[in-house]
Parts: sequence; structure tokens; C-alpha cells
Amino acid sequence: MFQLSGDDFYDIMKDTTKRRGQMGMKRIQRANDKEVIIQLLTADASGIFKEIWRLLLFAAVLGFHNKRREPLIAVDAGKGIDQSSFGNNPAWPGVLYLLGLVESSQTDVLKSSEESEEERMTVFEEYANGGLAILKEEFETRNCNIEALLTFIQSQISTTPVKLPDLEITI
Repeated sequence: MFQLSGDDFYDIMKDTTKRRGQMGMKRIQRANDKEVIIQLLTADASGIFKEIWRLLLFAAVLGFHNKRREPLIAVDAGKGIDQSSFGNNPAWPGVLYLLGLVESSQTDVLKSSEESEEERMTVFEEYANGGLAILKEEFETRNCNIEALLTFIQSQISTTPVKLPDLEITI
């Protein structure tokens, strides 16, 4: 959207088709071993999460809260979610950037580059995977309904919150 027009000066691009690399094109993946809990929490019968993207956003924040970041071992690329699905939520970009920023402790993750986008997506996917693992453990032995989820959320609220790093950011 911006182009360098001189030493440390930027102008708005007149022709945005000249942008290098479209940001937000990478699909968000989920681990195959979490498919059962995903189906359980998004099933019409339970009605807890209407869309998978809502569940993944919740799971990523849950994973971060519990400091549980798990790499995705096996994924089905055909089940990846387009980032535009998250577009209905104005918090989406903020959550994505904040998770990346807190995890890397450097502002480079905020850059509009393919490498930075890849890093942000990886952080999000791994925290979502950790959060899904927590939900899977929680609901393996008990009914999965809205009351059980609310009880679980209440137990999470009463736990000690994550100590956030002291970031000194200059712009």
C-alpha cells in the first residue's frame, strides 16, 4: 500500500497491483489428531462453535493462556482455512500480530513480508493446536455441551494469568 519515495519517506501507492506478495493468503492449518474434538465442538448438536475459525481463535488464546504451543505433526492441506474466514472478526489481525509479537519479542514479526506472515501463522497454528489439545483432554471423559464449556472457561479465568513480557517498542 506504501512505496518508498525517498530517504525515509513513503507515499501511498497509486497502483496497488504492483505490491509484492499478497499478505493473508496462507491457509491456517490444523492437526489431524485434533479432528475429533473439532467435530465435537462444531457439531450442530452441541451448537458451541458455529464455525471452525471461531474455535481456532478461541483455542489459540487458550493455548497462549496456558503456555501450550504444540507443533502440527500431520495436517490435511485440504482442510486449511482461508484467512478471509476470520475477516468477520475485527480482533483477528490484532490477535495474530500480538501473538507473534509476544512470542518473538521483536517487531520484525509485524513486517509485511512472506517470512513474517509465515512466522505469525506458525505461532497462531501452534497455539491453536495446544489449545485444542487442552480441550481434547478436558472433554475426553465428560460431556461436551455449553454448560461444560462455560464451567471450563470459568476454571481458566480463575487460574493465574500468563505473565506477559515487558516489551519496549519504539516506532
